[in-house]
Amino acid sequence: MVLIEIEQVKKFMAGFLGGNLFDDFLMNEGKLSMNIAYEFNGKVLKEFYDTEEWEQYHSYDYIPWKEEKQKIFSLVKGKKTPLFFQFIMMLKPEETQEFLLKYNLAVRQEEIAGLFLNILYDRKMLKCTSGVSRRTFVMDHSLEEAWDMEVKERLKELM
Repeated sequence: MVLIEIEQVKKFMAGFLGGNLFDDFLMNEGKLSMNIAYEFNGKVLKEFYDTEEWEQYHSYDYIPWKEEKQKIFSLVKGKKTPLFFQFIMMLKPEETQEFLLKYNLAVRQEEIAGLFLNILYDRKMLKCTSGVSRRTFVMDHSLEEAWDMEVKERLKELM
């Protein structure tokens, strides 16, 4: 796990809400406090969709950030910054496989419950924390170390 303090908050927010900085992630959950507090569970509710829509539209248990960020942006935009927000993002499964290949890791994708990025803002600072969830306990931490390096690489221009 690595904690990264984001110094270029405006640039980060532009990429987070308006750009494609996290388009390869799913939104696991989120919290947003402004004049009222919002809590988001990123789990897709299948019953919202008819059968045809579901078959062609959703292949994930959690909502892709690319689909949700405009809604979040519409809540956040305005003259005042939020009091607080936290979003827990999870790398998409197909991106997880590419990540394993990139770092030449001998880990099966089925062993990984998720590669996470926790984004926390409290008006004083913006921090990102990496995290890995495995389905079983292992002594080898090469996956965690590689994910920490990947997160640092992705955010290096914002630190």
